[in-house]
Amino acid sequence: MYRVLIVDDELPAQRFVRSIIEQFSATFQVAGTASSGEQALEFLQLETVDLLVTDISMHGMNGIELAKSARALQPNIRIVIISGYGEFEYAQGAIEAGVDEYLLKPVSISKMSAILQSIEKKLTSQNTDIEASLLPAIACGQPYSAETAAQMYSRRRFRFAMIRWGNQDMTLPRVLSASSLVLPKQERFQVLRGRDDDEQILIAPEGPVEEFLTDLSVYMTRKGPLSTWTAVYTPAEREIEFLPAFIEWSLTLLYRKTVIGRHQIIQFTGGAMPKEHMRLPASEMNQYTYFITSAKYRMIKDYFMSLASSWEKDQLPQREVWHLGRQLIHHASAVSPSIGARQEDLLTGFNDLIRSASSTGDLMASAYSMLFDGGSMSDRKLSPRELYDYAAQYIRDNYAQPLSMQSVCDEIGISQTYLSRLFRKYSDTTFNAWLTRCRMEAAKKLLTEKPDLLLRDVAACVGYEDSSYFTKVFHQYTGQTPSQFTSDN
Repeated sequence: MYRVLIVDDELPAQRFVRSIIEQFSATFQVAGTASSGEQALEFLQLETVDLLVTDISMHGMNGIELAKSARALQPNIRIVIISGYGEFEYAQGAIEAGVDEYLLKPVSISKMSAILQSIEKKLTSQNTDIEASLLPAIACGQPYSAETAAQMYSRRRFRFAMIRWGNQDMTLPRVLSASSLVLPKQERFQVLRGRDDDEQILIAPEGPVEEFLTDLSVYMTRKGPLSTWTAVYTPAEREIEFLPAFIEWSLTLLYRKTVIGRHQIIQFTGGAMPKEHMRLPASEMNQYTYFITSAKYRMIKDYFMSLASSWEKDQLPQREVWHLGRQLIHHASAVSPSIGARQEDLLTGFNDLIRSASSTGDLMASAYSMLFDGGSMSDRKLSPRELYDYAAQYIRDNYAQPLSMQSVCDEIGISQTYLSRLFRKYSDTTFNAWLTRCRMEAAKKLLTEKPDLLLRDVAACVGYEDSSYFTKVFHQYTGQTPSQFTSDN
């Protein structure tokens, strides 16, 4: 909402302009009224407004003098002068004062509404340009113009929120060193980019906290049904200068409080937080050593899943799960030379797993597969890239078969979560999209080389039992039906 100050020494004229703004503009709100230029200046010294609407002929200070003084106080203010037909001598002064619009009496609703729309566009463009450089600098604690910040945010208060969609990326720094304004501007918030695309900082104008929390909850669901999102927010309104301190503390809270598979909205209160790093008991590590050296893989898997069950029950923060998972990898590396030879790849792979896990159980099942699946591809000291290449080639070679993600995972010896992560990392696509691509490219080749082949036979050759479903998928992939494709080729 843009704030408006209306100035006129005739109260009926004041009320008429106010009623137009309140009834016909959804983006302007009347912040105050004044019956003289002097009274208006007193208001402007205390309050920031976006638009000044003033009559030109008033007792004492006239509208032109007020416009010049207002511009000196608030350089970014927009000004509309209302003038009678006999006051054209003021026109030159209005130009000198940098007036945006010059409105003749009697004021018409249509003309005033058109002027408000024009001013709104100017304000939106002006503020976006300023905030695109100012807000990131404030957020990151970098140098910025205090004068410009005062003009934009003086005497305004805000609520802040930081959102993390999905799990933490444990390799990210715990400071925000760079940011940018996310455009287009949201209806309820100004939005800044966080440390990556899964993190944002929201800045909301003052208002009831209940409305803020409702808007925040709606906004957090915009990325769809993720298994985890975490938000930190300020229950009280704060000055814009508080933003970098809020971000610093929020990153610490996200690091310490995010739980895999759990949605959370955390109230920011400040204060110190305890530092703790859990370690697995020595007795369990001795037992774990015995399981590894004795190749008791069933017992190792049971141990991993019992840990996952306990961690989920206790809602153990992701950072503690990460530390304990790494402890398991380091310990296995020290006990088993074959695992030790892959330690760096395993630690990197575990980072990938924890970013994409939908639950702690999912994470630990994938970690077990990565470490211990005997006789599997992952137990043959293949790197994540080699595992992906093997999976992609296996699909190319077997696309005509009734493949599923689980059947490919069984062949390779890794979990579905890990396989999904490999496809996202190395091909920027999904398992299903890759399988469809292999089948459709094969179908295109068949239709080109053997145009007389029956449609049901083409479908069967590339792994589809239902020819009508094959036609639907082919059309989605190529933009043509199989018969159209054959005709064009």
